Amino acid sequence: MDARARLSATIVTTLALSALAPSDAAACGGCFAPPNPTGTVSVVNAHRMAFLSSPSGSVLWDQIQYTGAPEDFVWVLPVSGTPTVEVADNGFFEALTVATQITMVAPAPPRTSCPSSSCGRGALGGLGGGYSDAAAASDAGVPNVSVYHEGVVGPYDTATIGSTDPMALVTWLQDHGYEVSDALLPTIAYYVGLNMNFVALRLAPMAGIDRMTPVRVAMPGLALSLPLRMVAAGVGAEVELELFVFSEARMEAANFGNAEVDRAALTFDWSSRTFDYDARFDDAMFSGTGVLNNWVTEFAAPAPLAQLSYYRSGYGSTDVHSGYADTQLVIDALPEAYLTRLRTRLPPSQLGDDLTLRLSHGGDVGTYIYVTHELHRAPDVVCPPPPRCPGSYVPTSGGGCAIGGDDRSAIAGMMAVVMLALVARRRRRS
Repeated sequence: MDARARLSATIVTTLALSALAPSDAAACGGCFAPPNPTGTVSVVNAHRMAFLSSPSGSVLWDQIQYTGAPEDFVWVLPVSGTPTVEVADNGFFEALTVATQITMVAPAPPRTSCPSSSCGRGALGGLGGGYSDAAAASDAGVPNVSVYHEGVVGPYDTATIGSTDPMALVTWLQDHGYEVSDALLPTIAYYVGLNMNFVALRLAPMAGIDRMTPVRVAMPGLALSLPLRMVAAGVGAEVELELFVFSEARMEAANFGNAEVDRAALTFDWSSRTFDYDARFDDAMFSGTGVLNNWVTEFAAPAPLAQLSYYRSGYGSTDVHSGYADTQLVIDALPEAYLTRLRTRLPPSQLGDDLTLRLSHGGDVGTYIYVTHELHRAPDVVCPPPPRCPGSYVPTSGGGCAIGGDDRSAIAGMMAVVMLALVARRRRRS
């Protein structure tokens, strides 16, 4: 029996047993906080969850992102029975984000220069590779920037970022509160040319520390439900939900719609150097005729357990993050786990029903997207015909090669010498 069949049998058994006993749901964080001295209330902006669903046990990892003062924030977890509740490592979610990060590759750029017009080994210009862009989930609106790590080190906010576009790096730093002058662009461009990344630090204001350390809840038995009703506590107008599911096969929502981004329709805009992934994601989230927003599958493939396990980030002796311990729980339960990444954005009105998971019949969804559609592409530079140089072959309009004019007499002389040698050889034989 293959993994998909085993999982189907397990799910059927679990659903049958649920008719005889109250169903146990995994825990999600409900967040409550009193008004701070300014009169505003802490608001939950996003939940990141990872969920291990196996016959031997289930584990939920939950991390919230919110706006408000950390000292006023209270995180409440609903649990069933007496599960094990522990603090997880930030590195686990960092590793999951890196492993499932979507990279979009733009079409080859237009030709901006011509081959050398002199006779010799001229270099071709304007034939570089396409632009790559980390998925919209990994950066707030700035294209071409990969965010490898965000966190707090002592009194500093820190971020490790990289890009092939120096201006995009400067823009990202400025947009995220790092006071970087445009005058630094040439220096950044130099190191970008050496394929280096960048670590940025700044003093962290107290109200700006808005990401809680994740909590890990382990429960016996197979669980297929996550209580979104509890997630509704403390959210604002809407909340971003991101869910990584470890199981024996690809999973999807059973009581919400499901969709995928139409990757074949993605477009790269040369005028702004941006992809339209966010717009296509919204198209997928609101597609169909259902009244609820869809859960969009952005990654589905055998889990890269080795990559997750060996992930490390941070610097010094007190801020090193690792994915090892949390990944080991997955390996112990499902040595050949399959990983599905789902994402959506829900208003409080759609958080009244718990999320139930089920087996999906969809195929693998990878991380690389080669975008073929483009807007505002500049025309290629029109180049003159190549020169006809001595000792060279010049391409002709018919696809063949013409011999350079100065070489024709020399080649004719060489052919005459060869013919004379052949005639002399025949006479000797006779």
